[in-house]
Amino acid sequence: MFHTIEQPLAVVRRYGRSFTIIEANPSFIRLTGYDKHKLTQTPFRQLFPRLADIKNAILPEGLSETMLETGSGNQKLVELNVKSIDAHDEEGRPMFLIIAKDMSAEKWLEQQSRTGKALYTGICDSQYLIRMFNTHVQQTMSDISIVNQSIFDYLDPSEHDTIREQLLSCGMAEYPCDIVVHTIKFDELSELELRATICIIFDGFGHIQQYAFSVWDMRESEEADQPGMKLKIWMAKRDISASQLSALTGISMQTISKLRNGKILKPQRLTAELVASELNVDVNTLWPEIGRR
Repeated sequence: MFHTIEQPLAVVRRYGRSFTIIEANPSFIRLTGYDKHKLTQTPFRQLFPRLADIKNAILPEGLSETMLETGSGNQKLVELNVKSIDAHDEEGRPMFLIIAKDMSAEKWLEQQSRTGKALYTGICDSQYLIRMFNTHVQQTMSDISIVNQSIFDYLDPSEHDTIREQLLSCGMAEYPCDIVVHTIKFDELSELELRATICIIFDGFGHIQQYAFSVWDMRESEEADQPGMKLKIWMAKRDISASQLSALTGISMQTISKLRNGKILKPQRLTAELVASELNVDVNTLWPEIGRR
């Protein structure tokens, strides 16, 4: 079932040199970790202590990043989009609309991408629906549209219960943890073993809100040991496309395509050695039969 994402929204009123939240939707309440009554009683400066120019009774309009002090005592990096409302309350005091975005997951994924080791990164919501998916290698899974799909649609059904237990353990530990999962067959790849790091993102109440993940290694499962599969995986690991491999080795695109699709199971030794050399892998890793000729 598809779940829409509700943007955290709040209406803020200026009173003298201070600001007060007078309305907030459920998503904003979850983000802050205060129930509606307490949220309207909490000084705006306490929620966003670093917000620029608040001391001058000027709420900066437009986009800005700042820290949110949540009701559970944690800090969150958030992006605020502040817009003045062309209306005033009954006493003529100006009001503003605030659209908030939790940046915790994006910032963690940004750090993972900077390491250069991430093959894929993404975010799932608390219902395990994929809300964002980025590839940092050549488009190995380019034909698949997985956003707004359940992550479990792509994982071995026999492991689903184990994966849920692992994610629960990660949430209890409250720090990133490594897990190993296996995929079902999809696209041109099948039965892959993925090694990933999971970072749990909590809402303002301390409940699990999102799962940010970074896949940093993948290999064929024992059942998926065909040379073409191995070649695709090693090309993805080395971030080399078919056209690049062709240009680097001098091997035609037609031959590269046949190698990747398993139509050539035992290439000529020179061909195999050129490909293996560019991928910086032992030739027998890709084509064990080559050494037996």
